[in-house]
Amino acid sequence: MNFYPAIDLKNGQFIRLEKGELNQMKIYGNDPVKKAKEFVDEGAKWIHTVDIDGAFEGMSRNMETIFQIKKNVKCKIQVGGGIRDFKTIEKYIDNNLDRIILGTTALNKPEFVKKVCKIFPDKIGIGLDTRDGFVATEGWKKNSKIHFKEIIKIYEDSGISAIILTDINKDGLMKGANYTLLSELLALTKLNVIASGGISSLKDLEKIKKLKTDNLIGVISGKAIYENKFTVNNAINIIEK
Repeated sequence: MNFYPAIDLKNGQFIRLEKGELNQMKIYGNDPVKKAKEFVDEGAKWIHTVDIDGAFEGMSRNMETIFQIKKNVKCKIQVGGGIRDFKTIEKYIDNNLDRIILGTTALNKPEFVKKVCKIFPDKIGIGLDTRDGFVATEGWKKNSKIHFKEIIKIYEDSGISAIILTDINKDGLMKGANYTLLSELLALTKLNVIASGGISSLKDLEKIKKLKTDNLIGVISGKAIYENKFTVNNAINIIEK
């Protein structure tokens, strides 16, 4: 299992939201490349990046910044946020991004997602952003009537490399992860799962580690790191060792 420190980008700055709300935004810095280097210096093997502008607007706005992160650090980078067409996916992969996360597209265009999985094997993940079990899209602004269990059925044998599971009601609040939702998903699928949302302490990471399922391959955390609740190195010592 890997620990994924998160860098969420808006207007070139790295920020955090609460429950995906733009009016609950906190800016943590103006140099995401420097922050990425710090994460790698602490031992990060992966970094999770999100183009927040892209997620809300439907097109990538921080792509060049993400390219600069990839060029300047020696670790793997996964990226999500506003990636909704083949050209954008191809451009990220041409610039050596290691995993492309599709959220809105995964819900609206499953046949397209299955196609790009075949074209770019082991490069495509899906973001399963849930609110009360139902999938949300377009920067979490829109709630669908599709339950996450239906999405799992669609993608079980599609060739996606991972599911990034987020409970929106937990995200950015640092009140602990939704362990019930995570356990339910892990029991339903053989697909690789990365947990996200609500991580607040090393105890949360210890709880996730104790789940001990073969398909739980990672944990994402952002705000807890920026608020100095623990360091990347602390997290790696629990999750990866």
